[in-house]
Amino acid sequence: MSQNIGDFIKEQLERKHISMRTLSKQTNINISTISRIINHKRKPTNQHLVEISKALDIPFEELLHKTGLPIKEAENPINDIQASIIMIDHFLKQSDNRYDSFSMEKLKKKLHSYEKDVETENGRRFIVDNFQKKKENAGDHGAYMKQMSTFFHRFFHKKGTRKELVLMGAALIYFISTADVIPDYLFPIGYLDDAVAVQVVMNLLSNKY
Repeated sequence: MSQNIGDFIKEQLERKHISMRTLSKQTNINISTISRIINHKRKPTNQHLVEISKALDIPFEELLHKTGLPIKEAENPINDIQASIIMIDHFLKQSDNRYDSFSMEKLKKKLHSYEKDVETENGRRFIVDNFQKKKENAGDHGAYMKQMSTFFHRFFHKKGTRKELVLMGAALIYFISTADVIPDYLFPIGYLDDAVAVQVVMNLLSNKY
């Protein structure tokens, strides 16, 4: 039987010797709201989960899973991608913003549009001039950043076939661009779609397109 989100938060508070009152101060969530969540009387919003995640140092994805979102442990990269897409789409549907649902189709369409840009001098210059600055601004958002740096190194030094360089370049433009499917400032999923884009391109490269 899966553990309820309220039971999980209560367990983490006890394990870390943190009171509900302290958690309330750290998250700016009313203590009565925290109590109701823990006692199964209300569901937490995504913003609640974001704040609790930061206060208790628990991955947001883990808390989101505890709410009942059907994300299983991935056994391969394809499942990783599917789980991330479900998570992004779920967050958007539960949030008060103007962004539509997220899908693999939308992401692939955007990547494909960037493939044409990669083969232009302006596209290449855009990548070379902006990657390092964007990387610094993004900070450490997981293992995908290391792969993105590998893409940049290979792209910059032209280490790969024409098609490989085009695919890696498209992922780099997607990462750098402020017009990707999910805006980077939309915490906590702003960079998750970048990670999905990297995985999609890696799969295309490993499968020889």
